[in-house]
Amino acid sequence: MRVIATSEEVRHQVEVAHARGDRVGLVPTRGDLHEGHVAIVRRARAQCDLVIVTIVRPDGTPAYHERSDETFARGAGADLLWRPKPGPLVEHATIQVVPTRQPELAHVATADAQQLGIIRPDVVYVGDEHYDHARMLRDVTRDLLLQVEVRTVATPRDPDGIPLGSASTELHAGAREAAAAVPRALEAVALSAAEGERSLFRLRARAEARLADGGSELLVEDVATVDPATFDPIDVFDRDVLMVVRARVDGVPIVDSRLLHADMG
Repeated sequence: MRVIATSEEVRHQVEVAHARGDRVGLVPTRGDLHEGHVAIVRRARAQCDLVIVTIVRPDGTPAYHERSDETFARGAGADLLWRPKPGPLVEHATIQVVPTRQPELAHVATADAQQLGIIRPDVVYVGDEHYDHARMLRDVTRDLLLQVEVRTVATPRDPDGIPLGSASTELHAGAREAAAAVPRALEAVALSAAEGERSLFRLRARAEARLADGGSELLVEDVATVDPATFDPIDVFDRDVLMVVRARVDGVPIVDSRLLHADMG
């Protein structure tokens, strides 16, 4: 695995790969890699010829744990690790991407657009627990007419059901118990759907009832049912549906989702 720092070099590597007819996969991260990232990189490795992991913090601050990040990326099978120097990804940029849904995340959308514009991958991979980021990436690729496919990957979970990531490392024991109500609620909804429940209203109500098990520490912000491909809201269960829960525990965001399969027979 090569570690590179400049946009010119990463773009050159992609151009060479595309000239060979290779498929290029991108795994964008903010650093602090863990086993959840490893699962995503391994999926990209199985489906692409050139796999690039990036460590880009939208605010331009430096990434920490450089050695462990390299170890995780190399062990997962990445070919390139792009770790730009701290500061703006594009010097003297005059255009910012402002997402309609969440304008306060313009810095994130802009960093995503700049990475995709520089690298021009064929596929970008993101963990399915990062629903909001996956949706933003799809919005960016669609609105900027970038020929990039966005794929979500199931992230490994701790025994209590919480996906590996910042939430699984930042929460103390009591807060973890509250946060674990989210995957448990989604599991209960998936079971109801598998048993034949086809009312999304009742399925959302079931999720909300089970989320109450998290107590006062779990602040539920939203329970949504959306199209897994477009992330547009869905109210009729006539196709596969993604149920998404957004919540917070001790200020730590908890975003999790579960795909509900429709019986099309």
